[in-house]
Amino acid sequence: MSGNRRAPGGGGRIRTMVVSVVVLAVVAALGLGTYWFLTADRSSGAADGGETTQTVQTSAPGVADPPPIKPKPAIAPLRQSAVVPDEAGLQTALAQTLADPGMADSSWQVLDATTGKALFGNNSTAPELPGSTQKLLTAAALLSSVKDPNARLSTSIVQGAQAGDIVFVGGGDVTLSAASAGVQSVYDGAPTILDLADQIKASGVDVKRIVLDTSFWAGPDMADGWKMADIKGGYITHMSALMVDGDREDPSAENSPRSGTPAQTAGQALARALGNAGLTIVEGTAPADAKVLAQVQSQPLSILVSQALINSDNVLAEALLREVAAAKGTARSFVGATAATRVALQDMGIPLDGITNYDGSGMSDKDRVSPDALARILAVAVSGKVPALRYLLSGLPVAGLTGTLGSDPSHQRFDDDRSAAGRGWVRAKTGSLNSTLAIAGYVPDKDGRLLVFSLITNASISGNDVGGTRAAQDWFAATLRQCGCR
Repeated sequence: MSGNRRAPGGGGRIRTMVVSVVVLAVVAALGLGTYWFLTADRSSGAADGGETTQTVQTSAPGVADPPPIKPKPAIAPLRQSAVVPDEAGLQTALAQTLADPGMADSSWQVLDATTGKALFGNNSTAPELPGSTQKLLTAAALLSSVKDPNARLSTSIVQGAQAGDIVFVGGGDVTLSAASAGVQSVYDGAPTILDLADQIKASGVDVKRIVLDTSFWAGPDMADGWKMADIKGGYITHMSALMVDGDREDPSAENSPRSGTPAQTAGQALARALGNAGLTIVEGTAPADAKVLAQVQSQPLSILVSQALINSDNVLAEALLREVAAAKGTARSFVGATAATRVALQDMGIPLDGITNYDGSGMSDKDRVSPDALARILAVAVSGKVPALRYLLSGLPVAGLTGTLGSDPSHQRFDDDRSAAGRGWVRAKTGSLNSTLAIAGYVPDKDGRLLVFSLITNASISGNDVGGTRAAQDWFAATLRQCGCR
């Protein structure tokens, strides 16, 4: 299951995006610090970034009405205003939102994206449970550290030491899919077990036994602060460098329980694909310089980051965390990777005060991140100072449209009148864990000034309280979109 545990409304998978031609801001960082929006063509008479206000009067009786004016969609850069909101203006604009019962016990930070200046905050440096907003730390650390954000992860089958042995070597790609032919994996463009099996058959090797090599990663397979119940809950699994479909029992269902035995499940899938489900499967390691019989590669890391963020995929985030470790020269373990993440954030100029990280997904109830740290990570991303962080921005869900910010029944985000102004404009990562709900993202105000925000609410989450808090947080973000605030 995507996202975090113990809060309803988790992630269903969105394969299509319904687009409002006039006002949708399909926001992506296409260049350094340049943001592009799909708006109405100015020649249509529509206001920039808003709905057309032109009216067509009814003609006199017997005279045909003129054809309706249809604004043409056009891609245009966001025009940054020189006017920066101030604290008093933001406080006034957000007063009603902050008085909402769903916002009780909230901490937040609002920054000017251009300068990084703090505009309006409350307990902004206080360490809080981040939930899945923790994935922003992982994504930023990875993209700022790897030499090539388009590198891929490999899974190999090599010749074993004994005749008839093949060794299934995990390379950390948890998106490898065991889906049957014609069945769509949760991970678009993922490599497949069927491809590996075809290559093995083509090699002519008479397979008698499958050896599972999971040595690519080190250390414990569960993070401190994880709960065993969350495996069948569909949120996590025992982390292994060899697994298929993020260890989902149903490879086509985002919200599927996990098997809890990822390497064994992958081995069984390979045996079935080879046409012999009864093959012996054992654990071991590949011989040095073994002959490669088959190999497949993942999508580029940049795409995997987007897939981890859009549907808040915990298992994929943990796999990417280990690549931060590799980039920084530490062990591919929870300890090594979280230490490497802290180094990467420090290298980006993010203050580590208020950050305690035990994993890369935010599933640990021992993780702590401040609203200020989350906002500053996003501020670095939108500034263009670290070019590769554009992949973090393009992976953020769009309010009311995609991923965990979709307005569909499984998410219900930005789906009421109070938050309507944020639809298509806000891009943000959400998080929920225990009694905490979080959202962190960016949005242009009505003058075009780009604002970065993060908001963490400690609430007693039960029944409608979840929806009430989420709706209030959406209202907070939508208010920033409407803000001149000066």
